[in-house]
Amino acid sequence: MSFHIRLNPTNRIVNVVFFERVELVEKLAAARQVAEKFGHLNPLLLLVDVRRADIVLSTSERRQFGRFAAHLQGLSHGRAAVLHSVDHNANVIINSTAQAEGMEVVEFVTEHAAVEWLTGSAEGGRNRA
Repeated sequence: MSFHIRLNPTNRIVNVVFFERVELVEKLAAARQVAEKFGHLNPLLLLVDVRRADIVLSTSERRQFGRFAAHLQGLSHGRAAVLHSVDHNANVIINSTAQAEGMEVVEFVTEHAAVEWLTGSAEGGRNRA
């Protein structure tokens, strides 16, 4: 699998890091694992890092996954900060689809800003620094 998931016990943020080649099967598996292992957390704070990932999903697969994540029991109530590189956001279609389906997803280029938004230390927004 080209992802790993861990809970940071200090801030209670679930970190999902994707790396190398990522296909739909890995995205689905990661979402299911988060829902199963951490779906009981309220709030469910997710930090999804796709900066080192090569996301190889078609446009329709990206929309499919966005809808899947937004409606998956144990994940749909999550607040997700997605980290992407400054020059490329491999998750833009996934994020916008999940947002349209009611999931709280915001994009960031720095981990510091993402963590601040997740923990309520600062108000966030799309593509925050």
